[in-house]
Amino acid sequence: MIFGKKKEDKPKTAYRISVLSTDYLIDGYNIPDYPIFEAAFDTDFENPLNNSLELKDARVQPVGDLDLPARAFDLWRIPSMLNVVAAFSDDPAAEDDLLSNWEDFQTPFKVIICAGVFEVEGTIFSSDEDAPPDFSLHLFAPMENIKISRLSGKKKEIARAKWGVINSMMMQGYSVEK
Repeated sequence: MIFGKKKEDKPKTAYRISVLSTDYLIDGYNIPDYPIFEAAFDTDFENPLNNSLELKDARVQPVGDLDLPARAFDLWRIPSMLNVVAAFSDDPAAEDDLLSNWEDFQTPFKVIICAGVFEVEGTIFSSDEDAPPDFSLHLFAPMENIKISRLSGKKKEIARAKWGVINSMMMQGYSVEK
């Protein structure tokens, strides 16, 4: 995916998305009225609690040391973007949503990110031709070809996705490949 080529506006549709929080992986359908990638774009450092999310037909499963079974819910609410590590999807409608909100982010940087117990690999996009995203402007940054692994205990891959966003508040650091 190359950011910058704005596609024609289409009616927003629900699409399958996954949200990784510090302790859970939530899979469900995005609510089209306020899509997750739009909420991520709108979230800033001054008020990371401002935006909430809802997922329909959600499956919630722990990804850490919590000894809980996965559960299904008709509607799952995420009260803020603060503890969201990443949100991602392989659904083509997700790409449309990402492009419509992040169209100025055209410069790719291949990165490895440490975010708590997670390692996130992929390509992050910036609006600056010479530098990775300025996280003082946006709390999240768009990503492509994402691979997420849990590092606690034995390293274990927990997710892969074509498109998504990463939360800089959850990062302990990152490296840009040359």
